[in-house]
Amino acid sequence: MKSDKKVRILLVCDGLGHSTGYYIVAKGLREAGIEVIMGGSQTPGQIVESAIQEDTDFIGYRIMDGAPELLVPRLVDILKERSIQDIPIIVGGIVPPQIIPKLKALGIKAVFTPGTKISKIVDYINSEM
Repeated sequence: MKSDKKVRILLVCDGLGHSTGYYIVAKGLREAGIEVIMGGSQTPGQIVESAIQEDTDFIGYRIMDGAPELLVPRLVDILKERSIQDIPIIVGGIVPPQIIPKLKALGIKAVFTPGTKISKIVDYINSEM
């Protein structure tokens, strides 16, 4: 059910190198009316704390430098340890195609790789609200 509440997404990344896409996505989401909380580079534990403090509807995790098969499962584990099941995780960035099914099996709702149109990300987020 849609509400009048503005959708809030916490955007975080595994490192601040090669961050142009991170800022482009943030700008595009904001222009689409989504409230973006810029978390910067955070560890999985810090991401969970930020998501709780900011009361976010989504976590957007940009992977470039780190290994998604290590960082994303840790994030999922910490959310489970904290009994948090209502914050969907979206992953973006450099994710090898063979890893995407593994991430989805962990419960990652969507994976957006370089070149994805912002409108596709916005449409996905809006369809989940």
